[in-house]
Amino acid sequence: MLHVRLGACMRQNLVHLPALAEGTIPRNADSVFAVPVGECWLIHVPLAGTGALVNESAVSELRRHTAGLPARIPPALADLLKSEENPPGPRTGRIEPLFLGLLPTRACNMACVYCGFGSAHAHEGTMKPETAVRAIDWAAERAAERGGETLDVHLFGGEPLLETELVDIIVHRTRAAAAEHGLAPVLETATNGTCDETFARFVGDHFHAVVVSFDGFREVQNRCRPMKGGRPSFEKVCRTVRIWRDSPVKLCLRICVTADNMSRLGETVDWYASEFQPAVIACETIQSTPESRSAGLAPPDPLLFARAFWEARGRCAKAGIEIGYGASLPARPRATFCPVGQDAVIVSPDGRVSACYMEQRDWQSRGLDLDFGAVDARGVRLDLEALEGIRALARPRGRCERCFCRWSCAGSCHVTQSFLGCAETYNDMCRQNRLITACELLEEMGQGQLAAWLLEDRSAAMRLASERDDTLAGWEAHHG
Repeated sequence: MLHVRLGACMRQNLVHLPALAEGTIPRNADSVFAVPVGECWLIHVPLAGTGALVNESAVSELRRHTAGLPARIPPALADLLKSEENPPGPRTGRIEPLFLGLLPTRACNMACVYCGFGSAHAHEGTMKPETAVRAIDWAAERAAERGGETLDVHLFGGEPLLETELVDIIVHRTRAAAAEHGLAPVLETATNGTCDETFARFVGDHFHAVVVSFDGFREVQNRCRPMKGGRPSFEKVCRTVRIWRDSPVKLCLRICVTADNMSRLGETVDWYASEFQPAVIACETIQSTPESRSAGLAPPDPLLFARAFWEARGRCAKAGIEIGYGASLPARPRATFCPVGQDAVIVSPDGRVSACYMEQRDWQSRGLDLDFGAVDARGVRLDLEALEGIRALARPRGRCERCFCRWSCAGSCHVTQSFLGCAETYNDMCRQNRLITACELLEEMGQGQLAAWLLEDRSAAMRLASERDDTLAGWEAHHG
């Protein structure tokens, strides 16, 4: 006997997809995924934004249907296998930058014990003002040429707000260039939140968004994110975040979750909500690096993190706060997780143009070359052949190809997770991505209780987290 419960994913604009077209041919079984949830199967059709919760008999009939064989399935379920979007793939044609990223400096005034961004040995100096101005003017011209509405400029580091005079120039040149081309300036910065009060107010008044790395309560923040020399950072960051809380800027607080602070994630979210009222709380798990291992910090168990995140997600919902986990965006299919492959133009302090804001040595150690130009006295010069090679990294490969998260996680970071030659088996990052994504899909289908049960049942959760082939074709090979 067939059992079916239909659902529809929500797109970013929060409206249901229109009814699927009649009379179209069945889609390939490799773009329909069957994910085990206890005794049920979650059918996920990411390219149509739809899905269903079914029993094993229904999965078997769906597989027959996609193979062009006679099948006994309800018309409503058959509709899942009709119209679809084209799979997201590498960009082609002229460059259309996702954003302009500027790194005023790689230096930092903090000594975060897990830092992997090279601030301890920054050697590229400070970006010259003329480099920033040339890059901004170029980005404004490109945005206007393609009919864009905004001029998006993001600042990274090191700690970008150390360079107050340069940031002031960047802000005012962005606003002027945007006005010259009929664009709206959109300024965003990632920061440690330790700038002085006067400059914090300037940032709050002129930036669209600030993303503050802030790991939580006093003892956690001061252990993980001390100032240079070992001085505490907690009070200084709290002061700055309160300034931004009371300003027009969109405030995002980013927590680096470790095995140590994970148990207090829900408590931390409640405190952030009551004290700072951020628009977004972002949760990202720590990367295992020589620095983090030396500090005795480890990534959390993937199932325990998924549980903690899901609890925190519920608390954020009650407080009206968006919670972010970058590797799970099931309602918005994408070919790549990060700026790499999205034509982001990221300018280092020395004027190199790259697709990644990580240190050059990090991606070179993976056999990657993510440089594709330079900003100098002749302007912004790009190597389009190198850009095509970077765009090609957006193609799924290895363990990603038959995973139901292939167009949501999209391989996660190309440098740390899905680099060429990475292991074919899932790692802990894959497992937690799969668990969180499945729970979000269930929640969107009105199956929040089932999502909660899944995370509490270790056997069912780890079965889902470890399934090697989620496609309907793979399902038939293992279950048919």
